[in-house]
Amino acid sequence: METKKTVKIVKYLILGKHKPTPILRVLCWFTIIWDTLIAVYMAGSGLFFLMESQSFSNNELLKDFNQEFCFTYSFIHGISLISAILMYRMKRTGFFIYVTANIAMLITLFIYIERFRSDYITVSFTLIMIGLFATRLKKMT
Repeated sequence: METKKTVKIVKYLILGKHKPTPILRVLCWFTIIWDTLIAVYMAGSGLFFLMESQSFSNNELLKDFNQEFCFTYSFIHGISLISAILMYRMKRTGFFIYVTANIAMLITLFIYIERFRSDYITVSFTLIMIGLFATRLKKMT
């Protein structure tokens, strides 16, 4: 019983007391889960590279996947996670932080990953998500 109460308090503190519209709720939950998974994975990969002093320099596809890239990308996904929580709480600033963080993610990929130059799927997905959140912007304060 105590666990349910604790979860309810944490949920209230993080997500606020007002639920957003169903579409915004789905978009925010998708973004929260996605950003959490990627941030944890990239931070773990960066820690692995840091502790093991290894890299993928032998592998042609993964040679640009290094410790600096992992920590940078994890940090930016953390910012995107915070922005999704703000948008769930119906804060307009969350949208602007989200746009900035996602553009920073694309720029980071273009800077670090040499083979990313022609990946239009990621760019398209980012623009679609920004557009979907933008349609809900007038409901936010």
